[in-house]
Amino acid sequence: MMDARRRGPVLLGLLVLVLVGLCVAPVVAWDLVLLHTNDVHARVEETSNISGKCVGSGGCYGGVGRRATVINRIRRTEPNVLLLDAGDQFQGTVWFNYYRGAEAAHFMNKLGYDAMAFGNHEFDNGVDGLLRPFLEKINCSIVSANIRPDQTLAPTFGHTFLPYKIFSVGDQRVGVVGYTSRETATLSKPGPHLKFEDEVVALQPQVDKLQTLGVNKVIALGHSGFSVDQLIARKVRGVDVVIGGHTNTFLYTGRAPSNEFPEGPYPFMVTSEDGREVPVVQAYAFGKYLGHLKVTFDEEGNVVKSSGNPILLDSSIPPDPKVLADVDSWKKSLSNYSSQVVGHTLVFLNGSNFACRSQECNLGNLICDAMLDNFIRFSDGDQWNHVSACIMNGGGIRSSINERTSNGSITMEDLLAVLPFGGTFDLVHLKGSTLKKAFEHSVKRHGSRSGEFLQVAGFRVEYDLSRLPGHRVKTLSILCTKCRVPQYEAVRDEMVYKVVMPSYLVDGGDNFHMIKEERQKHDS
Repeated sequence: MMDARRRGPVLLGLLVLVLVGLCVAPVVAWDLVLLHTNDVHARVEETSNISGKCVGSGGCYGGVGRRATVINRIRRTEPNVLLLDAGDQFQGTVWFNYYRGAEAAHFMNKLGYDAMAFGNHEFDNGVDGLLRPFLEKINCSIVSANIRPDQTLAPTFGHTFLPYKIFSVGDQRVGVVGYTSRETATLSKPGPHLKFEDEVVALQPQVDKLQTLGVNKVIALGHSGFSVDQLIARKVRGVDVVIGGHTNTFLYTGRAPSNEFPEGPYPFMVTSEDGREVPVVQAYAFGKYLGHLKVTFDEEGNVVKSSGNPILLDSSIPPDPKVLADVDSWKKSLSNYSSQVVGHTLVFLNGSNFACRSQECNLGNLICDAMLDNFIRFSDGDQWNHVSACIMNGGGIRSSINERTSNGSITMEDLLAVLPFGGTFDLVHLKGSTLKKAFEHSVKRHGSRSGEFLQVAGFRVEYDLSRLPGHRVKTLSILCTKCRVPQYEAVRDEMVYKVVMPSYLVDGGDNFHMIKEERQKHDS
């Protein structure tokens, strides 16, 4: 039996321990669900598994109706949710060609997006083509830290977006800071009054400012591609999560649910220079998936856990009936515009990124052959035709044409999905030396699925990709014109050749500066 004199100190010690325990606050974890899309490209309606036109309901994916259903389900079950878009809502289907972006604003408002970053394609119709149909109608915040308007646009366009936006989510504040590809000036048509700065350099002071304002949870949302997303995660101090777009990157943990092959796990973890683990995500493209990332923060704003996967929006998910009725209402104006049959195909015309941005694709062949056919003239006795060759950037091909849809009929809607950007196919006179530079540029970044890989007609080119960039063209030949029996001849540096190409390339798009700067003559 314990002596009373000994029991007193023991009880006092226990009381002290209890009081100390009561004074130490438990570590509070806070969960945030980030729903995200990128590179939707005007896919308002459901699409096929390759994001083309869908026929029948069993094999259809995406569409704003299905997206709305999943978003609403998650909002009902999770207290802290942000819905974000990483850019390129514009371009890709007849919806954009007709409504010019008003459809994107309408359905983003309908689904309740919180913030969006500019993609490069938002500038395809210039600043005016972004302001009136879209920015004047959109309700969510538009963020970009690295776009600088000059004095001409600062009073108007400069007030339509912010470098960052602070959201009150539950009892916490979350900062969303935006970025846009610094290559936008060459990829699109933003005009001379906007400067696109280095993403990392532009983001850091904005993140620093958020931290001085007491915001310790920062999401970088932008449209510069997966490699830049990772660079931001590594280099920008204070960024906790990166949500990207532009490269249509599919990340997935586990067995992929459809025909996309994962380029890494979801989330993709990057170790920052200050030793933090930063989750980086994209959600493929075309609205086929809804990105779903759950992030747990500690009380200091550090990410202690992140998990999730893109949600495949397949036929098991019913579309929201109110949103679907809205789609049907808007669709009525498209019927006469898009249903005209302009051709037929017996084979699948492959316009996928994987095919047309890394190798010869049959849809690229068809387009270039068709453009050459348009330039056929009568033989003059010296030449069988005045031009024999065509090039086009693979990134300009935006969709495939399925021969099993509508019994192989090709409609105007199909053509607008394949070539949505407008412009013209022009005749350009180039020296052989310039052509060689162009073909070297075509494979400078081969393997990254960048858009500059050239589709051709009337050229034969042999590459050695084991060589350093700038030295990969082994042979280059062109179909002769001053001949009765066309055959391929080696391209000579000082010879001037006529080549058909999109006006986008003529203007130096996709960094084909050598075409713009060295062309001898241009017939549009």
